[in-house]
Amino acid sequence: MRRVIAHRLKWDDEGVASTVGTIMALLVFLTFLSMIVNSYVPVWMKDAESSHMNVAFGQFGDLKAGIDMQILAGYMSDLAGQHFTPITTFNPITLGVDGVPIFSAPTLGQVFATQNGTPWKTSFKYFPNKYVPTPAFVNETAGGQVALAVYNRYFVQQSLVYENGAVIRFQYDGQLVRAEPTFAISFVNNTESISMVMITMLGSGSMEGTTTEGVLTRVVSVDTEDYVRLRSDVNITHSSLYGLAWYGFFNNTLFSAFNLTAYSCRLPGFTCTTTAGGPYGILNQKVVSPYFIVNVTWNPGTNQFDVWVQLKNDYQNNIPQTMPISTFRIQKVVMNMAVGGIGSQVNI
Repeated sequence: MRRVIAHRLKWDDEGVASTVGTIMALLVFLTFLSMIVNSYVPVWMKDAESSHMNVAFGQFGDLKAGIDMQILAGYMSDLAGQHFTPITTFNPITLGVDGVPIFSAPTLGQVFATQNGTPWKTSFKYFPNKYVPTPAFVNETAGGQVALAVYNRYFVQQSLVYENGAVIRFQYDGQLVRAEPTFAISFVNNTESISMVMITMLGSGSMEGTTTEGVLTRVVSVDTEDYVRLRSDVNITHSSLYGLAWYGFFNNTLFSAFNLTAYSCRLPGFTCTTTAGGPYGILNQKVVSPYFIVNVTWNPGTNQFDVWVQLKNDYQNNIPQTMPISTFRIQKVVMNMAVGGIGSQVNI
């Protein structure tokens, strides 16, 4: 029979100390790593995303400025009776934010251009000939936009949009026209003179990532028409996700032009109503005055806001508060646009 000799285990104090020390070192490392990931990285990324949105806003301001300069060049050529030679402007747009290596993923953004889905329409009647009282109907249309959607994870998600000469900043709890388009009202001898721009943007394309991509624009046509002897109210309609921003712009502009205040809503002939609800907090907003009507309504069928502006025209000059519209000036602009390297598809 074989005898088995049992060996007694020997306690090693140095081995225990090494193991405990390693575990403590790992715990300290994990504590600092957790602190960095949970505390410092969100702050770094929030600041980076906020800074990026400010930079992108400046880039959209440059985009608007470039288009405005092209429109001005075309208008001056028209006034001088000279041939207008279109030029192309290139505006870099930074899409997103690179993440902190190891600790955080990049924040992606998407810039896209579309000529569909944001229609503008301005309509009214006027007498083309002062000797022949036969009214003609004017129906001018426009549309198109360039937008940057940034999918921020630490800072609030925002979009920047250029449409019809305006730059809009959008987020789910609010939207605002930050750079205003051409829309002005002046008064001469108790009559109104109104000017506005309508920009038709042709082209499409999109890019996504964190890189810097280019938006190319080329104004190919500028035409300014002055309409007199208007025989109806002027109606401006628009459908867009950013209808609340346009409502605020038209409302503020018209209130300022007619020297109105918030107290004016309590006066006879004025009505100001708001209906809360919908995905963006407002189902309907409406202001009715003797001079204009501004209305915005959420349309669940299109998932957009429908904006309606009515500029009242007392062309017979027999309504005490409402004034006649002596001139309505429309500057019609047609431009091509492209994102990234697809400019050759739209003659850019």
